[in-house]
Amino acid sequence: MRRKQFVAFLLALMVPMTGCIGESEEEVESTFVIGEPIPALTASNQHGENVTISGIEGTMLVLLLNMGEWCHYCEQATENATALIEAMESIDDRYNVSFVEVLGSNEGSEAANQSYAMAWSTTFNTSHDVLHSEVAREYVSGVSVGFPTYAVVDPSGMLRLTKDGVNTLSAEDVQNQYDAYLSA
Repeated sequence: MRRKQFVAFLLALMVPMTGCIGESEEEVESTFVIGEPIPALTASNQHGENVTISGIEGTMLVLLLNMGEWCHYCEQATENATALIEAMESIDDRYNVSFVEVLGSNEGSEAANQSYAMAWSTTFNTSHDVLHSEVAREYVSGVSVGFPTYAVVDPSGMLRLTKDGVNTLSAEDVQNQYDAYLSA
């Protein structure tokens, strides 16, 4: 009996580790499909410059899709982004790594604007682009799992891997996806 209670307790602890999940119970079809081109996106970054995702092809691209400060796990993922970027850059010199964060909302669940994105970037001392706007919000809404979600895109623009939950992506995951890209 105690063993069943212990297993149930462990399972209960694991549920919040996955990340923030929306309130809606309806099934959302994801626009992020493994083996397909990453959905197109052009949006402003925290400095007001337009960034086009397809313009980043030729590198191993990691997208961090999150929903702002109402999602505590999203804050943790952004907090740890610099360490992840450094690990990805140091693990393998065969490829360059690009990292872009797509900020879907602000603290009130509205689309994040430039001042919010800049404050987010400053708060978490980011070294990467933080995209925002209604367009970014719609882009993030194509994720059918939870937040934060990491998406790994190969140099040809194909989605290789998605992982939802805080700090679920490693430099080794990106390296493995690059090796798979080379062998294809």
